[in-house]
Amino acid sequence: MKARYGEEVEFLAIYVREAHPTNGWRMQSNDKEGVVFAQPRTDAERTEVAEQCCTKLKMTMPLLVDSLDDRVGHLYSGMPDRLYLIDKNGRVAYKSGRGPFGFKPGELEQAIVMHLLDEGVAAKPTHTRHGVPLLSDKEAWARLPEAETGSGTPLPAWARALAAALPRTTAGMLEMDRVYRTRGLADAKLRAMARWVAAHANKCAYGEAYALADLRRAGGNERDIALLQGDWSNLLAPTQRVLTLSKKLTLCASKVTDAEVAELKEDLGESQLVALVQLLAYANFQDRLVLSLGLDVEPSGPLPPPEVRFRKPYVGREAPARKTVATTPEPVPSRVDDHDWTDFDFAALQEQMKSQRAREPRISVPPFEEVRQYLPNRLANQPLKIRWSLVSVGHSPELANAWLGTMRTFGEESKQDRVFEELLFWVVTRSLQCFY
Repeated sequence: MKARYGEEVEFLAIYVREAHPTNGWRMQSNDKEGVVFAQPRTDAERTEVAEQCCTKLKMTMPLLVDSLDDRVGHLYSGMPDRLYLIDKNGRVAYKSGRGPFGFKPGELEQAIVMHLLDEGVAAKPTHTRHGVPLLSDKEAWARLPEAETGSGTPLPAWARALAAALPRTTAGMLEMDRVYRTRGLADAKLRAMARWVAAHANKCAYGEAYALADLRRAGGNERDIALLQGDWSNLLAPTQRVLTLSKKLTLCASKVTDAEVAELKEDLGESQLVALVQLLAYANFQDRLVLSLGLDVEPSGPLPPPEVRFRKPYVGREAPARKTVATTPEPVPSRVDDHDWTDFDFAALQEQMKSQRAREPRISVPPFEEVRQYLPNRLANQPLKIRWSLVSVGHSPELANAWLGTMRTFGEESKQDRVFEELLFWVVTRSLQCFY
């Protein structure tokens, strides 16, 4: 069943109490099969039995282990065994009878097929809404570099859209996605809430769905979601300030004030404030990627943070050769009607830059000697002078290094024309009114 529907449905098994232990209701049929275990009395003993089960049955799906208080077994009435189908909203779509007589995999398969048909996802789409080809998970993994862990796990839609053109960059982005969704900002619920605010401001349904899934995974409940999507005045003042900054950084970053940053620095401390800004930068990057490619949430999504790690340096297929497009140069216009920029001459722009450099930074800029310890060995002896790099790596090295590593990989793999690249950079920074 997993082989047939594994790309649309996540399969999990959960080991609860031993149904027929040697010190309980012992079964001769178990003895014949070599299933001879006393009832585990510790978490370690229960895990050991589960590991032997995985090995003996050669299981291809994850086997989770219930805690010794049998919390999951009681909640799902899982003794001795039971089948469930949970939909993507967390509702029970199918529950089998209690095993062994009610344990009917055929019924579960029928429920899966009918549910997929109801959801309109029985056939996996091969293109995004904007016509970008979508590889299957199997095809995408064949393109990606060699993985140390997690190979073959379901991939997010953006990875399946990018793997053919940028396999190594996609690998870096998968590792980066895990870091940004699980690390950095210490409060996991706040991390998910800030990401939802950015996605909502960007009108990115994909980002919203993933943020809410991460919020639930962090222990958030329906009341938390209602407060997030409703009136923030019922939230604690520091949380309100985080969410307000999240929205403002997304829609009008140039209007963030010194006072707003100072308040958040008091609330969070410098390192956590930098982590929040990095998180929002990543959220906006991913939202724009998703919106540009026309991606929808995966049939079995939102997916958990990808537990995948690739061997370094990346080993695998090279990116395909870039096509050169013949173009005819546009004539130089005789007049440029753009007063926002033509009203400034070069000397005036330099004066503004001089004034900007004289401003007191809103956050401390660590010296390179402090930052060096967080850099990869190959970069530790190349002094950093760019201030945003010093701030990012110095205050939040885990997030910064994940981002910078992926940027370097993209730069090497994309082989973009440098003039075109700088023009794009200029357009973006100008649109954001960023003096940088």
